[in-house]
Amino acid sequence: MYILYFILSHAVAFPEQSDIYLEVTGELNKNNNNVFFAPHENEHVSNQYVAKQVIKHGGKFLVLRQQGNRVITLDIDEHKISIDPNRMFTDLGIKSSIKKQNPKLKINSKTFKNAVRKATALGKFVISQLGGLNHSNTWVAIHNNTQGYKGDNNNGIGDVSINRYQKKLDNGANYLIDVTQLTGDEDDLFFVTKRSDFNSMQANQWNAVLQNPIVTSDVEEDDGSLSVYAQMNDIRYINIEAERRTDNIGNNHLTKQKKMIDFTLNLISTK
Repeated sequence: MYILYFILSHAVAFPEQSDIYLEVTGELNKNNNNVFFAPHENEHVSNQYVAKQVIKHGGKFLVLRQQGNRVITLDIDEHKISIDPNRMFTDLGIKSSIKKQNPKLKINSKTFKNAVRKATALGKFVISQLGGLNHSNTWVAIHNNTQGYKGDNNNGIGDVSINRYQKKLDNGANYLIDVTQLTGDEDDLFFVTKRSDFNSMQANQWNAVLQNPIVTSDVEEDDGSLSVYAQMNDIRYINIEAERRTDNIGNNHLTKQKKMIDFTLNLISTK
């Protein structure tokens, strides 16, 4: 039985494993082809606000659900195989994520191959609900991160931060092409694929990171994420990141993320 969290929502089950499903609010139409997507079920600071805005302004909001965890668990040959739901949109990314999440699983095993096949099917299922490869669509990812980043000499515990992205760019990370100067909290930022969106965010004093188009051709930069897949298929992608409280560290930046969502709605409505 599906538990729906938002009024006017419905569930669309993954055909190959019914405990994995998308909670869908709104729908696409000729007047609004903007799709919001929350891939990690435990990152939900602003989900309720997004759902309300989609009902108000149009578009579609998808939340990938299973058991409330960050990762998705695939039932494969009587095994439980984990995969990051934001790393299942390319073949290389899927294989890398399965290896990382299941280090004891042998890559030449039947279970590994079946996990790759099922994860590929799940990625395609999500893409179909995102509206497919319609170049007029805009995909807006909703994410939350933890305070700071590990190794920042300030007791940071996370992986995402404008300061960390700047450090990676300075050290020659190929998947990045530009990073704005820090404004406000380092954990509240946009990650985008279009230079025009980056420029607008920079002009309006938002933290923003611009992905390098080289991810479409450099296999070393193919992590299977939705941002990489979007760039490969020339689809506009905007990721809205904001801090969440984790293990009694940090705070839920709901007010800030609401403002970022409002800014994004205005930005994509004028495309």
